[in-house]
Amino acid sequence: MATLYGARLWQSDGGEPELRYDALGKNSEVFTQGDIVGLATGELLVQTSAVVGVVVKTATMTSTNTTVAKVYPGFIPVYDDQLWLMSTDSDLTDNHTDGGTYYGITGATGAQLVAVSQGARTTTNRTLEIVKVDPYNEGGSGSGSGLRKVLVRILKTPYTNITAT
Repeated sequence: MATLYGARLWQSDGGEPELRYDALGKNSEVFTQGDIVGLATGELLVQTSAVVGVVVKTATMTSTNTTVAKVYPGFIPVYDDQLWLMSTDSDLTDNHTDGGTYYGITGATGAQLVAVSQGARTTTNRTLEIVKVDPYNEGGSGSGSGLRKVLVRILKTPYTNITAT
């Protein structure tokens, strides 16, 4: 199986995930389905920290999106009861060694991965927690292998407000 960029919803204990369309896309921002996004000055953008959700559709915002086009990209907000499937930028060991470890995210739109090569995060710069390594039991090593596929819990920034302006 090839490298998976971005995040794909694996499980949501809260039932069918809700879609939100209440944050304007940042001017000229490019969104790829599965991109992890956040808010800055009330505008939605591809982000690796202060996460609020995952984009559901590929789209490019115009240079005047916030004043003229006013497109509100759809995204699934992240919650604690969700598990997301992602790939990592380096091999992991197994669930006993790597399960429960916190990491950040690396990569721009269409190329986001769990930043294992940057090392575990222990402070407020943690973005996600690995719940399970190799969920398909593929095994192997190297790019696209089982030990680079993980189920994660994306950590929502608790003070982030997703409210339309």
